[in-house]
Amino acid sequence: MAWLTLGAQLARSLPDAGWRPVWWRLPLFTLAWLGFGLLALSHGLGFLIDDLLFRGYRQVAVRAPVFIVGVPRSGTTHLQRMLAEDPAFTSLTLWECLLAPSISERYVWSFMGRLVRPFRRLGRRWRWAAMDRVHTLGWREPEEDFLLLLWRGACFLPALICPKAQGYWRLAFFDQSVAEGERRALTAYYHACLQRHLYFHGRHRRVLSKNPSFTPWVDSLRERFPGARFIACVRRPEEAVPSQLSALRPALKLLGHRQVDPQLSERMLSILHNYYRRVRGWRADDDVLCLPLPYLAKMQAPDWQRLYAFAEQPLPPADALMTVSGARRDARPGHRYSLEEYGLSRARVRYLFADVWPDAGACS
Repeated sequence: MAWLTLGAQLARSLPDAGWRPVWWRLPLFTLAWLGFGLLALSHGLGFLIDDLLFRGYRQVAVRAPVFIVGVPRSGTTHLQRMLAEDPAFTSLTLWECLLAPSISERYVWSFMGRLVRPFRRLGRRWRWAAMDRVHTLGWREPEEDFLLLLWRGACFLPALICPKAQGYWRLAFFDQSVAEGERRALTAYYHACLQRHLYFHGRHRRVLSKNPSFTPWVDSLRERFPGARFIACVRRPEEAVPSQLSALRPALKLLGHRQVDPQLSERMLSILHNYYRRVRGWRADDDVLCLPLPYLAKMQAPDWQRLYAFAEQPLPPADALMTVSGARRDARPGHRYSLEEYGLSRARVRYLFADVWPDAGACS
């Protein structure tokens, strides 16, 4: 059971930041564990109600979803939020992933949302400034739907809270490290979540998923979703590595860590190397389009036409295409970082990634 497993891992991880921050980590971990348990119970009940009242979701076809994968910190969020402006696509939002993966919960939370609508402006004033400089969070923003896998203990994020829990780290090498039966069970669960999403938002729409953490899942996703298209965003390792390590700092600081632990840095280097290796292996695959970050930042109308042709998606009308291409960038000023902060150098990073770059940047 994911709830009990998480509780045991949190208890073991309490002193990982030293004994001084335990006074802060103990209530934080307790609240997180209790909240996780209550939400997991709510979702289990919601899934049961779905099977009683909304059984039609099982007949919904998840038609050739588009997965934005690749290397973290390479423009994946920017691309998702631009494409999400096209109403032909639909992505899960943060509130749907965390609060309402079931159809019944979405109706309940949507009703509650209408009741509290006058107070939404108050909620907008409260922002996590440190995280906003890295990745803008918003309840109604398209978000990484691998958060749905939290409720099955198959989301990678708890590895940052419980770094000694090997079960989470293996997810970063999913296709190679997870047994076939477990892989199929998890992708079946994820498929059912997408069916529920389309049942609620319109079965005629096409799922747009953005998850760099799905880069090591691509073989399993291909098996589960025939006809899926994969857009792999990439960036120079000497830029992606410090950006990714820097992106961890707000969460680690919240957990009581003063800095990114060198052992965590080494593990992240290994994971990123695997991501680049996977992207490099897709160079000859017809279902993968590679988008290097510099190219993504300068896309014009012909580039969008090429992207839509690859996705086998009809182009939206000219005015809608202008809306898509002009959608706001997610990156915020103030996110500054350097390799030296993490005891690394450009020469070492280039050496570590020499066998997977620059070939990974030419996989289209």
